Formats: sequence, C-alpha cells, structure tokens
Amino acid sequence: MPKKEAIIYPLFSSPLMGVSLDIDSKKILDFIKKVPYRKLEFGYESQVSISNKLLENKNLKKEKNIFLTALNVYFKVLSYSGKFKILNSWATKTLKNCGIPAHTHANSWLSAVYYPEYNEKFTIGFLQNYSYIGVDYDDPYNIYSCSEWKMTPPKNTLLIFPSSLNHKLNKNTSNKTRYSIALNVNPVGLFSKGSDIEGKYE
Repeated sequence: MPKKEAIIYPLFSSPLMGVSLDIDSKKILDFIKKVPYRKLEFGYESQVSISNKLLENKNLKKEKNIFLTALNVYFKVLSYSGKFKILNSWATKTLKNCGIPAHTHANSWLSAVYYPEYNEKFTIGFLQNYSYIGVDYDDPYNIYSCSEWKMTPPKNTLLIFPSSLNHKLNKNTSNKTRYSIALNVNPVGLFSKGSDIEGKYE
C-alpha cells in the first residue's frame, strides 16, 4: 500500500461548466419559436435557425450581455482575461424523436448552449474523442472511466465547453419540442507575438 493517499491530476481536461442565469426564459422562448428554421442535413430531422447571428438581434441585447457575463465566469477558470467575441449564434428546434448526432464545432475555440426550460427527456451527451482500448470498467459512469457523460440541464442553464469536445443532442423522447440557443466564441487580438505561430483574431 502507498504511504500517502494517491492524487489524481486531471491533465488536459475538457472543462464543462454549467452557469445558472438570471434571465427571462419566456421572452427567449417566445422569440426563438417565431424565427424561421431549416432542417439539418445530418440531424435526424432536427432544425436550426436560418440566422446564425441570432444574438445580434436588437431584441436580445440584454440577453446577449447576460451570456457574455456568464462566459467571463468560465474564463476565470481558464485564467484568460483577454478579449473575445461571440462568433455566431443560432437557435435549435428538436421535435419529438429527433436529435443531432455527435459532432464538434470547427473554426471555433469555445461553444455554449442555453436551455430556456427543463425537461427530464431533454438530454445532451458529451463523448470521449478517442479511446485506445475498450476496457470493461467496474464503474463505467464516473468522470474518469465513462465514454459518454449525459446531462439534463436545469432551466436557465448555459453550458460552456471547448468546441473540440464531441457532443450530441440525444433523441427527444418527450412530447414537447426542445428549443435552445447555441453559440461559438473566439479570442480577439494578437497571440504568440514574435513567434513562428503568431496569429491575429479579429
């Protein structure tokens, strides 16, 4: 037996944060129910808003600022105090027995999803990006051994996570249509100045 208690270091983790928002969910729901949608080609009949700049709408100015404040909570965990911007934002509409398969968000640093209402059957799954060996763990559901982490976000929750984290909208098995707002975030400014990987995001 080791003399001291073993310590786990969660190296290079993909931090997933849920932030509870003080926001008018009814106003948001009423708004996103009325916007025009199109079907996703790969989304099992799920739909996304035609606009991918949803939070630029003047009617959601207050709500956008609340999202920005929540993102800053996440950045404190990452020790990032630089500038950033919401690159794009859109609404999703998931009918009964529909979902969206596993995917990541290309050309993006961070992503977030807002849930205006709670339903025990509105779940999102986060998946391991890879695994070398399919091991049969005694407890395959803890944060270290699981291959998928399933969540049912409470009402008025904003989930924030790296855009490279594989995720999916599980099939909506309720009798209600599931609505949400998703967004992507990128840093702004000059990075790695003077090095061979210097880059600028505007």
